Amino acid sequence: MIGLEFLQKIGEILQKSLSSEETYSAVFDILDGIIEFDSATLFVYQPATGALEVAESRGPQVVDLVSDVAFTRGDGLSGWVASQREPIILATMSNARDSRSFHSLISVPLWSGDKLEGVLNLGHKKPGFYQTVNRADLERLGIQLSLIVEQLQLRTQLQEKNQLLEKTLQELRATQDTLVEKERLAAIGQLVVRLNHEINNPLSIIISFIDLLTARCKTDLPEVTETLAKMKAAAYRINEVTRKLEDLQTTEAEEYVEGVKMLKIG
Repeated sequence: MIGLEFLQKIGEILQKSLSSEETYSAVFDILDGIIEFDSATLFVYQPATGALEVAESRGPQVVDLVSDVAFTRGDGLSGWVASQREPIILATMSNARDSRSFHSLISVPLWSGDKLEGVLNLGHKKPGFYQTVNRADLERLGIQLSLIVEQLQLRTQLQEKNQLLEKTLQELRATQDTLVEKERLAAIGQLVVRLNHEINNPLSIIISFIDLLTARCKTDLPEVTETLAKMKAAAYRINEVTRKLEDLQTTEAEEYVEGVKMLKIG
């Protein structure tokens, strides 16, 4: 039933860059041509929760029994089979449960060494359908499928670690940018202190002389008075710029004239 061609097809799946969903779907496509079934369910073991979770399912319902009973490796028949480490064939089951769409069942535990990877369940509506299935074939099937599940689990873990690494790198870059920004602000702050000292002292003298000249100007010289007012306004503008430099919070630059950028000070 399960020959070299089947094993080769299963192995080829590992070489393709498929998602987990696409890989499991491809596996079921291959199984469908080898083992006839009406329903099929692949459970993947999650070590973090100790549960078997459905990774792929075909047919009218999930293939499992006594799903409300908990075992060491999960709930239901799948949990019990996972602990047994060998395929189980229930060739004929009673019709006590009318809602069940299968009456012949195969359950194959997927182990990779001492590590449980999952369980594959196949169901057929015809009683006795799996009576002649070879257990050795099922064991080989379990080995191949366990390799696929293991590879997908490792790939998922690697992707999660890569995503975490990328997030960490982004945070480090952001932290580095913040530190560089703080260093720039610190350097500018030191420069501002020096500029304020060098500019504000003579600026105060200039404003004082403007006030003195304005007071002494005759009222019949409006041109002089207007010029002094403009000079005083310009002096206060210089004072306002130096004050804004003291409150600088960012080293962001803006375009002053075409092709020339200057520090944005508000």
